[in-house]
Amino acid sequence: MVLDIARFIAVDNHAHSLLRGHLEMDEIGFRRCFTESRSLAMIEEHVRHSTHYMDLLDHLERIFNTRTEQDFLTFRSKQNSTAFIRMLFDDVSIGAIIVDDGFRAADSFSLKEFAEVSGRPVFECRRIETVLEECLKRELSFDQLCQEFETQLTKPGQTQLVSLKTICGYRGGLDLTVPSREEAAQDYERHRKEWGVGTCRVERSPLYHYLLLQAFELAGRAGLPVQIHTGIGDDDADLLQCNPALMQRIFRSRTFAKTNFVLLHCFPYVREAAFMCALYPNVFMDLSLSVSLASSSSAAMISEALAGAPATKLLAGSDGHSCAEAHWYGMLCWKRGLTRSLFDMINNASVTHREAEQIAAFILHDNAIKLYKLEGLA
Repeated sequence: MVLDIARFIAVDNHAHSLLRGHLEMDEIGFRRCFTESRSLAMIEEHVRHSTHYMDLLDHLERIFNTRTEQDFLTFRSKQNSTAFIRMLFDDVSIGAIIVDDGFRAADSFSLKEFAEVSGRPVFECRRIETVLEECLKRELSFDQLCQEFETQLTKPGQTQLVSLKTICGYRGGLDLTVPSREEAAQDYERHRKEWGVGTCRVERSPLYHYLLLQAFELAGRAGLPVQIHTGIGDDDADLLQCNPALMQRIFRSRTFAKTNFVLLHCFPYVREAAFMCALYPNVFMDLSLSVSLASSSSAAMISEALAGAPATKLLAGSDGHSCAEAHWYGMLCWKRGLTRSLFDMINNASVTHREAEQIAAFILHDNAIKLYKLEGLA
């Protein structure tokens, strides 16, 4: 019996917005959307020879009959932005998107604009570090800082806020300390002397970790899941310090028992992430970015996640950014990899056909709707 999940509606659990000039990209700009490398030499010489990039172009050729990368870039530059975005999102049945707008926000569509051009509900995931750094630019006492930080984290925006996100993996790693309020206050006074006017970047320190843990507690009270960057990322993230197992002390702490955590990306720590999901009721995982940058291994990664974690703990995201093709390809890789993984399980008599369809429904939409409380989506 054929397992066909192509038309299952997908909730893109983790993505970013599109650049306003997304149809004007040259080959370098387009390739940047499909690599974590910031090296121009890598982008010029090597990205186009990556199997995932060749796979991307092959699938685009089947849709648009464009034989080369340049053919496609010329073709896309002549398209209507709204029609092009909606066609790609329709092709992989993206039904809603949760957007972290902390990436190139000034150059991108606002969340409201993204919802309009995509024709989809768009929900906000607010980046903790961005909020904190904005608060730190103000002349506040430590007590005022704590209060303002809490206020801004959950302040209503143009679109419904459904999640918070931390990039602590980029800011010193996932092995968080647990400073006292007094230690954080002293560290704040030290930082105020060091930072110039209007400039600050939070990194591993008592102040940062104290307020980050405060944000985790607040998220639990507010019913907002916290997305956590783990595993692969830009080269300013120390991969060895992005192992989600480093946060086990946080996950098992009674202080954060009401806070749901979503481990993003995970590769190469898929097993560790799955084990955290199997141990703790408030830990979930998403293989966004990983299933697209290592697309030939997407089925194996999904199988590894499902081998360790309940199907109710896995979410699907694209980590698409800048151009609509990134969201489209991310979800294409999810559906293709998930189909292969579940088909193998059916053949191995690990699950029945009906159970496989239920697992697909959990991962592609049910889990996200329940976790993020996306009222009105079905």
